[in-house]
Amino acid sequence: MKYIKILVALFFSSCVCISSAANNELPDIGSSASQVFSLAQEQSVGDSYMRQLRAFAPLMHDAEVNDYIQHLGFRLVENNPRAADRKFSFFVIDQNSINAFALPGGYIGVHTGLINKTDNESELASVIGHEIAHVTQRHLARRIELQSQLSLPSLAAFVAAILIATQSNNSDAGMAAMAGAQGLTQQAIINHTRANESEADRIGIHSMHRAGFDPKAAITFFEKMQENSLYRSNNFEFLQTHPLSRNRITDARLRASELPLRPVIEKPTYQLIKEKIKALTAKITPTMMDSANKRFLKNEFDTDELIYGYSILLMRNKEFKKSEDLLLALRKKHPNQTSFAIALAELDIENRTPSRSLLIIRQLLEKIPGNLALVESNAKLLLAADNAAEARELLLENIHMTSFAPHLFKLLSRAQEESGHKAEVYESEANYLLSVGDLSGARNQYYQALNAHTEDPYARERINSQLRRIKEFLYKRSLRH
Repeated sequence: MKYIKILVALFFSSCVCISSAANNELPDIGSSASQVFSLAQEQSVGDSYMRQLRAFAPLMHDAEVNDYIQHLGFRLVENNPRAADRKFSFFVIDQNSINAFALPGGYIGVHTGLINKTDNESELASVIGHEIAHVTQRHLARRIELQSQLSLPSLAAFVAAILIATQSNNSDAGMAAMAGAQGLTQQAIINHTRANESEADRIGIHSMHRAGFDPKAAITFFEKMQENSLYRSNNFEFLQTHPLSRNRITDARLRASELPLRPVIEKPTYQLIKEKIKALTAKITPTMMDSANKRFLKNEFDTDELIYGYSILLMRNKEFKKSEDLLLALRKKHPNQTSFAIALAELDIENRTPSRSLLIIRQLLEKIPGNLALVESNAKLLLAADNAAEARELLLENIHMTSFAPHLFKLLSRAQEESGHKAEVYESEANYLLSVGDLSGARNQYYQALNAHTEDPYARERINSQLRRIKEFLYKRSLRH
């Protein structure tokens, strides 16, 4: 969908271009925005955008992919000194274009096309570290400060542009709405972006180095993008708003060369996640599956990661026995690798034989508590085993995960319904609707929750708090119309 380009044009977005100034003593210009746009306002705007994206953008809801991108993102956040007091959340968009973007409030989006384009985890980290720097340096707020015509009401118009492009399936209509809303020349956007890119490169390269990644990967990925710029296409969205220059590679290489050598720490999970994304986003057709089967028979899938990806394709094509045989062999070889156990659990749920995987997933969860993919897999297995009560308890214990995985509310409401806690379902459904921007629907569910009997002594206070939030959202929305 082309509506993501609307976000790119607004939010200094893909910054995948690694740029920096030759002078290593670039000034820190990220603080002046507080004069106009407070952190609270920035967070509020970002929350609003994220609710709209959850409702309409093709987000990947695979728990394993989301857990991986969260851990990678926070590894970089922990090594960005200015990120300590900021809220961050990372998500993946099922979009073949080569792009990533930062929203106000610390929301970082990465397209599947960009992940597939990277050759190693350090290259992916270079992009995410760059986007994190856009947030910590408050580049959107600074643009608002410099371009007074880009006010909060016009930000609301950008949301409308996104919805027009999505709902009407007419990207031209969305782009026209955006053009009318922004009131900025393209050159002004590009000029301001160059300064942002320079600062984000400087900070991003340093943070990825501190996190144990190879800073030279920023240069290799930039060179890859520059090479592809010779063949401009819609897939390379950042090229349309971020002009490339030779100086960027030179400056980034100089900056990376001045950093002291450190051991590079890349996790093997990267390749597994990359192959899973490829398998999950591939269009399943007889021709494609025939080609994959022939490659497998010719031993072209010569790594465990490639075999894993092939097993996901087989599962999606309903060839469960062939997929199971491959996954069992992989699990025997790597008993502590969660990816293979989670895939087998999905097969067991499909085959209605959850008992085999229940113990395995529980044991892994004891070793890796707080793993989103294992928690979700365990809950689904429990529901498949008609143990909704335990699934409910598990999800409530990990309710904090809904902040970056709101779809867990739907799983929780199912567990509550099936375990006989029907009064709780209204609140869970309301929380989900609120997370995707359906304020009216959420409000109605919260009112029903208030009228339902519950043994939770804090429920009424919690629900009334959410209703006050919705009232405030609706009031602010009325002021912008």
